[in-house]
Amino acid sequence: MVKGRLRRLKRQGRGGFARGVFGPIGDLLRPGQSLHNLGLPGNRLRHPGATPFPARSLRGRSIRSLRRDRPANWREVPTRDNEGFIWLDENGVERLRFMRPTGENPANSQWSRQANGYLRWQSSQSTPGMADEGKLFLDVDGNVVGRNDPGFAESTHIIYEGPWP
Repeated sequence: MVKGRLRRLKRQGRGGFARGVFGPIGDLLRPGQSLHNLGLPGNRLRHPGATPFPARSLRGRSIRSLRRDRPANWREVPTRDNEGFIWLDENGVERLRFMRPTGENPANSQWSRQANGYLRWQSSQSTPGMADEGKLFLDVDGNVVGRNDPGFAESTHIIYEGPWP
């Protein structure tokens, strides 16, 4: 592979260094995970034709680069009190939520993610709506994180590392 192309793929998060296998749900499945243990109804995809997320990883991605790669058929809506934005895909599933930094001292915040800003990334197979039941959250590398994982909150609230848009 040509060095420039490999560099471009790594920048896009597709350099072949991600853990797991890129699965039919448009997300990375960890070794040992399948559609059967994700709790999908009847072990079938909820949205079989869902547009995949434009990146395999959020490491080092800026809001500007994510907005540039956002599929045209996804909507961007503000969160409550305009604290950030939400991307909704063509099925009404929330795919990405960005919460702006509060600007407070991290010691005064509930946790440092609020002071620095954070992202929440969801699978294309999450259920649309407000209830958390049936939502599949992803970590920074695009791996599905189970709700019974002890570090669920820490790994699904991804600290924003990029420059302020």
